[in-house]
Amino acid sequence: MKVSTASVVLTIAASPFLGRAQNLPEGPGKNAVMKVCTECHGINRFSGKKMTLDDWQDTVDRMVSNGAAPTPAEQQEIILYLNEHFGGTPDLTPAKTQPSQLSSAEARDLSGTFMKAGWYMQLNMGPRDNLPTDVPLRGIKSQKSARLLLTQWSKDVLAKYSIYSDVHASHCGSVGPQTYMTPYAFEFLQTPGRVTLLMEEFHEVRRIWLDGRGHPGDPNPTVMGHSIGNWDGDTLVVDTVGFAETGPRGETSPLPRSEKRHLTERIRRVLDGRVLEIESIDEDPIAFKEPLRGLSYYKKDPGLGEIVYHACEFNIDYSLHDPKKAK
Repeated sequence: MKVSTASVVLTIAASPFLGRAQNLPEGPGKNAVMKVCTECHGINRFSGKKMTLDDWQDTVDRMVSNGAAPTPAEQQEIILYLNEHFGGTPDLTPAKTQPSQLSSAEARDLSGTFMKAGWYMQLNMGPRDNLPTDVPLRGIKSQKSARLLLTQWSKDVLAKYSIYSDVHASHCGSVGPQTYMTPYAFEFLQTPGRVTLLMEEFHEVRRIWLDGRGHPGDPNPTVMGHSIGNWDGDTLVVDTVGFAETGPRGETSPLPRSEKRHLTERIRRVLDGRVLEIESIDEDPIAFKEPLRGLSYYKKDPGLGEIVYHACEFNIDYSLHDPKKAK
């Protein structure tokens, strides 16, 4: 890539979004949304989503916990407005299967450099090409959002969380196997018996073993876990266990996980093969009341070229800026 994605993300994040808010539908609560929500986010952050009233309540509560300061009346107006115009039950139906002109060999060729669909759809960094929209983690049984299915253990972990102690942001801590969900490029390398993912963020490496081995009987717990896979037709099915207990890691991995986590991913090429779909099943009986399912999409973009060097080479002690400690 000619330009570091890290620098572009910072530039986009600093840009004002108030102009875009003019495109919001008219109705009671629009002014409150423009005042509170678009101060930090573009309307694409929520306009493409379909969520229930409970989900929007949870989302606004999370905004407030992260520093947004609506009045109680504005908070209620925002929830009702978002539910009125962007409410509903999300569609968890995967995108159309790959066309018949893709041979099995082509469908199983995952090699190349990919970028998260949100890079094009939300940050407008290139042609959108009618990319599918991600579906965040939701309960398989209840269809509730992940944050509405937290156990007391997870709530206790989140109660202690602060951006000033975020392991990922301040201490170069790994996001884990789903680092591909960050707004950084990643590359698939396919070799006999193994698929390797090279992540631009922090130059992380993930290995998925396809040589018939099983999981170790007593795995050494890590944030990345231990991954094995096999082909189910033209879909790569990846099974990962052996996780270390982790707390939230910023917006990319905002929920805690325990050592009981079991992650299943189904990876396949869709829409003429130009888009990668990853379906995840996240099971963690310590952290969530039921298994969670989500869908995410990635564009194979020849314009990306090579992933850039983006190593986390220093630790930032955000606690120095913690207002609670300053008092």
